[in-house]
This record gives sequence, C-alpha cells and structure tokens, in this order.
Amino acid sequence: MGPFEMLSGKQRELLACFEALAPGEDGLPPPERVEALLESLRLHVRLTERHLQPLVVRVEGHERALQEAVVLLAMHELMAELEWFPWGCLEWQARLMALEDAAVAHIRSLELQLFPRLAAALDEGEQLDLVRGLAATREALWMEMRRARPLFQALDHADSCSCSSLN
Repeated sequence: MGPFEMLSGKQRELLACFEALAPGEDGLPPPERVEALLESLRLHVRLTERHLQPLVVRVEGHERALQEAVVLLAMHELMAELEWFPWGCLEWQARLMALEDAAVAHIRSLELQLFPRLAAALDEGEQLDLVRGLAATREALWMEMRRARPLFQALDHADSCSCSSLN
C-alpha cells in the first residue's frame, strides 16, 4: 500500500468520526466522540504539516503550500477554541460546525487534487520513505498525545453553561 492510499484510509476514518457526531438526548454530540474526533484531527493536521507540506512546496510551489498552511492553521485555531469555550454553548457549536466544514474541504482537496499529483511526482523509493516517515511520526505523535491525555480528561466537558458569561 502506498502512502497516499494509507492517508486516504485514515482520512476516511476521520470523516467517519464527523459522521458519528450525532447529537444525544441533550442535542449535543457525546463528549467522548468529540474528543476522539479532535484527537484524530490533531494527528492528521500534524502529519500533514510534517510530511505533506514539504512535498506540496516541491511539487506545487510555495503559493499552493501557503494555501494549505492557512487551512491547517484555521483548523488548529478552531480546535483550540473548542477547548476554550464551554461545552455545548452556541459559540462552541459554531466552532465545531466550522471545523467540520474546513476539515471536509481540506480532505476533499487532498484526495481529488494533491494526492494524484504528489503520487505522480514521487518515485517508488520516495513513496516508500514517505510511508516509513508517516508511520514513525504517527506512532511518536500518538504516544505524545496519550501522555498528554490525562490532562484533558481532568477538565469537566460535561458542564454546558451559557457563553454569555464570557462576553
């Protein structure tokens, strides 16, 4: 399996996480599903920054790489805001919807535009190196995120208070 097929599979899993955000009885997605989604998305964004962005610069040029970097930055900001706003408030819900829109558009762009061109530009050895690099980075990032997770679990995300107290 090549690197882009591997990435496509992981992206399909990420899209499935968004689809699994069906609201519960309180009209909000279950916190554990949101956390799983954010974890997967953080991993995706960091892998993209570390491994795909240099290839985009090489194959597509700086302007295209800058466009992708802006989208990745927007997703970073939206994920951070989700942690900042109280669980379930309107501002939080708006960020979650904006994050979904940005992530889905980003994934579609990778799948339809970038992956075919990047695959054509890399020889077999470069593709094998990319697979190894992605696997090693994924494992390292996953372990890093596992170590940091108890800090996030200590926060009580179940309290859905009004965001009007933030203004």
